[in-house]
Amino acid sequence: MSPTEAEVDKANRILAAMAEAEAAGKGAVSLDGRLIDYASIRQAEVLVEKARQIAA
Repeated sequence: MSPTEAEVDKANRILAAMAEAEAAGKGAVSLDGRLIDYASIRQAEVLVEKARQIAA
């Protein structure tokens, strides 16, 4: 089962938001008014990697 383009886009946005927060020295991040926890970040990493493997 391949992730949809929208799912991959959201996952990439989550990862970008967390990278930005870490660069600013923050331990938490919100995206679209929702708090993003480490479980969400890990799921985003897995989804993006899955999409990369499928594309390859």
